[in-house]
Amino acid sequence: MRYILAVVAVAILGAGIGLYVVTLPDPVPVSPPAPLSDAQLEALPADREGQVLIYGAYGFTGQGISRLAEDYGITPVLAGRNESKLRPLAEELGFDYVVLSLENNHDNLVKVLSHFEIVLHIAGPYTYTAKPMLDAVVEAGTHYVDLTGENHVIQAQLDRDEEFRRANIMVMPAVGYDVVPTDCLNVFVAQQIDKPTHLQVILDSSYKDVEGAQASRGTMKSALEMLGRPLLERRGGKMVPMTPKVIHRQEDGRDQTLIQIPWADMMTSYVSTGIPNIEVFQLQAGEIPGWLPRLAQSDFGRRVLAWLIDSYLPEGPPPNAQEQRQTRITSTVRNESGEEATAELITPEAYLLTFHSTLLIAKRVLEGEWSPGFQTPGKVYGADLVLEVPGVSRSPM
Repeated sequence: MRYILAVVAVAILGAGIGLYVVTLPDPVPVSPPAPLSDAQLEALPADREGQVLIYGAYGFTGQGISRLAEDYGITPVLAGRNESKLRPLAEELGFDYVVLSLENNHDNLVKVLSHFEIVLHIAGPYTYTAKPMLDAVVEAGTHYVDLTGENHVIQAQLDRDEEFRRANIMVMPAVGYDVVPTDCLNVFVAQQIDKPTHLQVILDSSYKDVEGAQASRGTMKSALEMLGRPLLERRGGKMVPMTPKVIHRQEDGRDQTLIQIPWADMMTSYVSTGIPNIEVFQLQAGEIPGWLPRLAQSDFGRRVLAWLIDSYLPEGPPPNAQEQRQTRITSTVRNESGEEATAELITPEAYLLTFHSTLLIAKRVLEGEWSPGFQTPGKVYGADLVLEVPGVSRSPM
């Protein structure tokens, strides 16, 4: 028996080491890639006004945004590092494209970005991809939006606010489902009472569920990055370590479990509303295995989980999920006087909302509606921005 257990242990160890090696990230090039040719640069728009670059266009979310762009009067240039994935999409949609990596490629990034008024940065995980793009947009003078939900990434952008102001560009992270609907709803409820001090947000992503609906591979990988970092919450205006709360309750005759999560509103809605205490909960239908967060805390564990995601998860939810699924968001504020206000938002499926919200904000920027520096959706565009997304409704409670 001991011999059998030893063989199994060695097999597991060998498989684990194999997975670790197979899933090691590509090394950053020691020397920068060759400069883009004059012909490649001349193929880009000569006048940057009104021009949009979608970086990471061939991922699930990038494709959705690219396919919807013309509905918003936007004819983008598509970009990414993998020509074999980028070129077929560009040819199908009739858009120009440019092959461009982020790693150790600052000069080429600046040259390309100088041809565009705004870049929609859709390639995560932003733990790795945000900084090289931000460094380049500062030098190129290009506005920037992304879809990050990672609090540490947003904090790093907030820390560069003065730098962005000097460059006279707007940097607005988290313009998708995380956080446009919540940020706008939070601004709305914060306006209903005087001096709110506490904000609670509850996400019900399965309000109207559809079989097969689940997160894309890219979203799951970004979630791994968040799970692998210390969990923080907004308390007294500061981000402090937390032990996630679990709340059991009954609503509409159903037993429900609320699990506290490190949603990006703890960063963005603090900027948008100034509320010093913010907590966000996910309405959980099933239980999260206790070993999953522990495994994600290690670099080895994240690599194994990333391999499993790439190997076994679909690229994204099926089309019927985007058409039929709905989510519900409930936000409640209160103040020291005991006043309270609550409102709810019903939204379409999260990815479909992201396609629309990203393009809505890009269009606003092209129309001259932007403010320099680090910004948030609710602060710049107000509580009603999200109501421009088809299928969104808001109700005071």
